Amino acid sequence: MKNSFKEKTSRFKGYYVASMAFLKRYRTLLASSLAILFFAISLFVTPTQGSVEGEVGRLERKLQNRERQLERYALEALDNPVDQWYVPKDFPEDMVIYKYNADTLQCWVNQFPISSDEVDAIPLWYTLGSANSENIWNMPLAYLSDSEQYVNLGSAWYVVKVYKKERVKVIAGLLVKTEYLSDNSVLVNEINPELNVKRDLEIVPINFDNGIMVKGMDGNLLFTVIDEVDSLKAGVGNIFKWLVFLFVLLGLISYFMNNVSFKSLLVYVAALSLLRVLLFFFANDLRFAEPLFSPNIYSGGWLFSSLGNLLINNFYVCLIVYGIYLLRRKIIISKNRVSGCRKVLLYTAVFLLPALLSLYIHYTFMSLLKNSNVMLEIYRLTEMDFYSFLCYLSYGLLFISLLLSLQLAMPFTLHFGRHSLFGTKYLLAYIAVISVYSVVVMGVMGYQKEQARCRVWSNRLSVERDLSLELHLANIEGKLSSDIFIREMLSMRNNPAMPTLLRNRLDELYFYGISQKYEITLTVCRPNESLLYNDGQRLVDCNDHFQQEVVNYGTNISDKYFFFFLNNHSGRISYLGIFTYEDQTGPITLYIELNSRYMKDISGYTSLLFDYKRANDFRIPGEYSYAKYVNDRMVLYGGDYNYPVSFNRDRHENGFFTVVQDNYRHFVNKLSDDNIIVISRHKQSIFDFFISFSYMMLFFSAMFFVFLRYRQLSNKILKNRHPRNRFRRRLTYFISISLVISLLCLGVGSIWFTIKHYDLMSRVQMEEKIQTAQSAISEYCKYKQDYTEINTLDLSHLLDRIAVNAQVDVNLYDPHGRLIRSTQPELFKRNLFSSRMDSDAYYLLTAENKRHVINRESIGELSYISLYSPIFNARGNLIAYVNIPYFTKTSSLWGNLTSMIAVIINIYILLMLAAIFVGTVISNSISRPIEEIGRKMRSVDVSRKAEHVDYDVDDELGVLVKAYNKMVDDLEESTKRLTQSEREQAWSEMARQIAHEIKNPLTPMRLSIQYLVRLKQRNIQGWEDKFEQVADSILEQIDILSDTASEFSSFAKFYYEESSVFNLHEIISEQRVLFDNRENIKILISSESEECYVYARKGQIIRVVVNLLSNAVQAVESRGGGYIKISITKNGGDYTVSFEDNGPGVKDEDQDKLFKPNFTTKTGGTGLGLAISRNIIEQSGGTIFYRKSDLGGANFSFTLPVYQP
Repeated sequence: MKNSFKEKTSRFKGYYVASMAFLKRYRTLLASSLAILFFAISLFVTPTQGSVEGEVGRLERKLQNRERQLERYALEALDNPVDQWYVPKDFPEDMVIYKYNADTLQCWVNQFPISSDEVDAIPLWYTLGSANSENIWNMPLAYLSDSEQYVNLGSAWYVVKVYKKERVKVIAGLLVKTEYLSDNSVLVNEINPELNVKRDLEIVPINFDNGIMVKGMDGNLLFTVIDEVDSLKAGVGNIFKWLVFLFVLLGLISYFMNNVSFKSLLVYVAALSLLRVLLFFFANDLRFAEPLFSPNIYSGGWLFSSLGNLLINNFYVCLIVYGIYLLRRKIIISKNRVSGCRKVLLYTAVFLLPALLSLYIHYTFMSLLKNSNVMLEIYRLTEMDFYSFLCYLSYGLLFISLLLSLQLAMPFTLHFGRHSLFGTKYLLAYIAVISVYSVVVMGVMGYQKEQARCRVWSNRLSVERDLSLELHLANIEGKLSSDIFIREMLSMRNNPAMPTLLRNRLDELYFYGISQKYEITLTVCRPNESLLYNDGQRLVDCNDHFQQEVVNYGTNISDKYFFFFLNNHSGRISYLGIFTYEDQTGPITLYIELNSRYMKDISGYTSLLFDYKRANDFRIPGEYSYAKYVNDRMVLYGGDYNYPVSFNRDRHENGFFTVVQDNYRHFVNKLSDDNIIVISRHKQSIFDFFISFSYMMLFFSAMFFVFLRYRQLSNKILKNRHPRNRFRRRLTYFISISLVISLLCLGVGSIWFTIKHYDLMSRVQMEEKIQTAQSAISEYCKYKQDYTEINTLDLSHLLDRIAVNAQVDVNLYDPHGRLIRSTQPELFKRNLFSSRMDSDAYYLLTAENKRHVINRESIGELSYISLYSPIFNARGNLIAYVNIPYFTKTSSLWGNLTSMIAVIINIYILLMLAAIFVGTVISNSISRPIEEIGRKMRSVDVSRKAEHVDYDVDDELGVLVKAYNKMVDDLEESTKRLTQSEREQAWSEMARQIAHEIKNPLTPMRLSIQYLVRLKQRNIQGWEDKFEQVADSILEQIDILSDTASEFSSFAKFYYEESSVFNLHEIISEQRVLFDNRENIKILISSESEECYVYARKGQIIRVVVNLLSNAVQAVESRGGGYIKISITKNGGDYTVSFEDNGPGVKDEDQDKLFKPNFTTKTGGTGLGLAISRNIIEQSGGTIFYRKSDLGGANFSFTLPVYQP
């Protein structure tokens, strides 16, 4: 099993290596082929009708499944007893159930966003209680049939079906899509996500001409689905075009990396430039379709017309710089080859590259900060989005390119030629510098942008107009001018009840909800009547006074000339309405004055919903406070700062300026002596900049780590010099991970505790607000019998006061869960909310008698907390339910929370870095003696005395160190004995060889002399001639004995020569010069480097070189001349030296006898040269071997370890 797994793993690795090699070899061709393929597809891509029908079919099946699920709930509700509240389990949010007993709504689950949920005739209570409603006759549930149908209910479309059983009726609705009057980030018009529609489809009522019709579970036609084919085609086509650009770029990069040269660089840059031009025109066509290429996010000029163009330009610059960096070796080599003007141009270009790149980075970064609305203040992490990440990623690549350009320039400097900026110290310093630069530039530019924003905000705050109110006034002025009831009331001149009736009429029908923000003053004028003006100090003509106000300050808000905006510079938003009615006594004019209240700006539904909807409104972020002063008196304020009630106008000149006071920075816009706007925020502390700096360091460090890792892998310089599972590495990981996990747990716990604390504080605040509203309304309802008695104008005024004082909106529901009054009735008129209170809250209050309920609710994409509490009268009878939606402090709450989390994260990041550092130090202190032992064990050489490890601590490592030192001493003693034994054995062997070598020539010498003696004794004629021949033979044998003695003398010296460090290339070159003196023999030498240092006995290695080189020369001479090639290569940790020749070589049968004593193929050879050479090389830690040469002759090679200092 284990072997099988290893075989599979090995096979997988083989496949992986083969596939990567294939991709590396054919990547250019593959990328080009894919680019051509996608280009062809982009020309002919068209979405088929079948794909649309398939998507609609899936929608239909999903819809029918949801209908069946809803039907099960509906039937379950139908069978539920009428006296019990229906509480289903896991009821989906996109489904609604209303259950009626006769005509009365008995229970409901979720709500339809409609004003009336009656299913029969209009009841009296609804008529009286909703006299101000524009939807009084709108009862959509009263016209539903028993069959399923697709209907519009308020701001959404539902598939609705009615189920009946005797007197019980259940209306079940399934949400299909939302359809708000406006579509924005909060009120999003979309198809129900549960239907899982993956294409841009539009659902409309049944249309038999266009689209595809969808049926319900009963087979009824419900609606039609229309597909925007042209937009889909464009979208799919754009995707394929982007893929074309991507693969063209990959092919271009692959081509250049395979052919790195100056000519290829020119082709690479030209092709990149052409591709950039094409992308510019392509991106220009997308400016209305894609936000990334829209000038709404960023616009900095022609080439930087959008954020997308800026990012593409940055990437284009990075690719060019990286291409130049790949040529660094050729550029550095050319530095030594060129001279004169070319050298000046080369130096200028090399140093100009980082300078121009720095200018480009600074210019574009400043432009991005100045001309975009992308959030780049990194300490405001929660406000950042995907565009922010793209910007940081883009400039991270630019900073990496700047580092590459600086590294390219290093060899051209005088003092830093051999320094590398990729070292840890230099790299950390560089990251720190660019982080500081980014923080400083963002701080300066951010402050300038903030000043500009505050100037705009202050100017808008100075404009005393309310456009939303003007729209409302323009909508009601026609109805108000023709209201016969008002005319009749005005004719009752002497009736004391007339002012009250008139005000009630106006407040109920026309100004309901407006009195919360405006003081409404009614003045009735008849001809020639007087009016006390200026607090009763002056008597003026009534009609002339108001007409003069219109002439001096008035601007009509519509072409009907009933309502006028009064620009009277009072610091309040003022409007005047003039309505003239005729009665029997003549014309009667009603003047309606609306003046904004002196109060804090109220946050609530409107600020969180309508500010997204209305383009003429704006909302100052929650971290700012503001105040408006008119005539040195504060008339409007908002936020948390405690502004003074008056402002000393003489302290400052007119204009815009900033002031730091009370740890706040105040942006003051003094428009005039009488009109001053102040916008304030907390002064940024040094800790905010430290947060930004730490985030920058982490982000850029991560990017540089990824880049360096890629560089190591691509250059194959990541070597496993140490074991993968090193003890120190495991110890470091264990200590660091343990500390990091502990700190992470503490950090998560701290953040969790902080969030819980904020939740608790929010809950306390919510309970305080609901108790305030509950006590005020309970006091009002103290002596009321039921809810019908409280639905008066006084109740509206009470709710308005509560809203102003508690800074909340208030809704009041009757005991049946129907809306009575609201401080924001417009939301219910626009069917953004249902007139029924939340079903879960109602059940908890009625069935479980909860004192109050805190419920999570939502409108569109906006989620908030809603509080409910019952209202009782003095007798303990239930009168109503009060509801407060709580989300006025959401932005500030999350701002404080994110600031706290940022502080915690930064503290724990520092602690984690410290933990990693401490873990590394501890592991190093523990593993250093072990590594020292390992290092010295690796360097143990029997020819040298081994060193002891110095470690005096008496612990487990101390015992190990003592054992190692004892082992070193024992090894030294054993080495001495072994050396002595080897010497004795070598001398014994040498003596035997000497006896053999001497004995061999002595025998023929003795025979020759004996032969000569016999000739002389016999006095044979001519023995004198024989004497000369015998003498020559004896002399030859003596030379052999002399050579043998020399060989043994060298062998004896081998054990006494000391090792040293020398350059192998140098001694081979020297010997080559000595032998390269023959015209018919060419000796060539090749080496990867001229510095090949080894540690061995230099004299003995020279003897080996001489021996092998002389053998090669003799072999080539036997053929009358030829070639000898000496090559030095580095293979791993060894140098390999090869001697090749084109001589006769060595016979196959003689190859096994090589390197053995007494074997030779030369006439007169001793047979000891190769044997001694083998002994020398092996004693030096290398090997010697023979193989056939590519030149046709012999190839003798030996290896020696590379010297490691």
